[in-house]
Amino acid sequence: MDSLTIILTTIILHKLTNALDTTTICNNDNACKCINNTVSCTTLEQDGVFVLPNGTEIVHFDNVPITIINNSTFANGKLQKITWVASKIKLVEALNHNDLKYLDLSRNNIIKLSDDIFYNCPCLEYVDLSDNQLNILSDNLFLHSSSLRTINLEKNIFNAISKNLFKHTINLQNLSIGNPNLTFLDENAMTNLYKLEYLSIENSGIRNLNQSSFGVHKYLYSVILNNCTHLTSIDNNFIGSSSNIKIIELNNCGTIESLPSSIVSLKNLQYLQMSNTQIRPNCQNGWFSQWFNNETTTVVGYEKYSNFIKTLNEINCPPTIYYTNSPITLQLTKKGIINCMAYGNPFPAFTWLIPGGLTFHENKQADVDIAHHPNIHNWDLNQIVSQSLLTDKNGSLHILRMLRTHIGNYTCYVSNKYGNSSKTVEVHLDSGVFFNIKINALLLGISSALGFLMLTILCCALKLLLKRLNCMKKRSQPTETEMGSTEKPKFLPENV
Repeated sequence: MDSLTIILTTIILHKLTNALDTTTICNNDNACKCINNTVSCTTLEQDGVFVLPNGTEIVHFDNVPITIINNSTFANGKLQKITWVASKIKLVEALNHNDLKYLDLSRNNIIKLSDDIFYNCPCLEYVDLSDNQLNILSDNLFLHSSSLRTINLEKNIFNAISKNLFKHTINLQNLSIGNPNLTFLDENAMTNLYKLEYLSIENSGIRNLNQSSFGVHKYLYSVILNNCTHLTSIDNNFIGSSSNIKIIELNNCGTIESLPSSIVSLKNLQYLQMSNTQIRPNCQNGWFSQWFNNETTTVVGYEKYSNFIKTLNEINCPPTIYYTNSPITLQLTKKGIINCMAYGNPFPAFTWLIPGGLTFHENKQADVDIAHHPNIHNWDLNQIVSQSLLTDKNGSLHILRMLRTHIGNYTCYVSNKYGNSSKTVEVHLDSGVFFNIKINALLLGISSALGFLMLTILCCALKLLLKRLNCMKKRSQPTETEMGSTEKPKFLPENV
């Protein structure tokens, strides 16, 4: 009787299992389509567990209403990609999907995320939580998500980013965090995102962007700040610490009181987009008038540039140095340029104090105190003719042939009748030159020693060969007469 019961139970369980396998959401032909390992559903009305076909890897739900998502939401499948959008989701709890790489929960009504939502998703690379109602982001949200490459948190309602939120996302490359309520970025909020390439803070309420919140990002190539209507200033170091930026978007940002002059240092910058954005015409932003028509970067959409220039020209400004290429390393005997860019109204005089005591002037008429000085002179104002250094009309100093005597600190001093400013530029000689000299000297010494050794061996071998061929006579032993002739005379004592 017991054996029969066991057999019947096994048969019943097997049939139930088969029934479960065959009854999946794919049976709803009107709402779902199942092709290979992908399940796509639109406007599906269902409560409880979503039973997937075995082997399902990709799920795409659009307008499939549900309130809570957790580890029990799906049965079967080995999910790698989940897209569940426009479905009025409010709460997301722990998702235990070890193979999950892609998660898109955008355009829902999510108000809360469990702290352990990604705890068992070690392979997760992409997360999109945009266009929801998230007002608080826990410090532990991405605690176990070091594999993340992309995070999109745009169009939520949180107002701050803490310093610990992205502490563990060290491989993050793309980050979007903008929303109208965002007004505060904690210090060091993004300083550990060393691999960041794309940053979007558009549509946010931030007023000031400070470098202390961002750190250094040498791979960052795109910064999106569109529709930041409250933005008034951008820290000079915020841009300067990311030297490989190619695109900056500042469209629809109202009036920027202070645009960072470090933009000049971005040698790879291709586009600065500024449609419907104005720059306050003041002395601090005067550099922009000189840089606007540069050869490497296209400024797109700055419709009122002519008004900016007209107003700026009516303002008297003391000179300010906004860019130098210090420190600069030059190769021996090669050419080099030491840049010193400054803005002032009127355009300032440039004075270079170089190692060795010489002084170079350019546009000296702008400063009455030095107008009578020779263009190049020594400490006692004696005119000097220089064949290795010269200045141009923009104030840059050209080194025509780099020598060791050119190593040192160069002081750029700019002045007009309203004030003056100065900065020091360090000029170094490429250490590779000294390395090559040492290597060449070492190789020459080794070659000479080996050559002398080989020559000695060759001479000895030749001598031995000649002896064996009897081409050289052996020296005979000296005779007694020869030996006697070489002996010193003996002196005998007297009276012997």
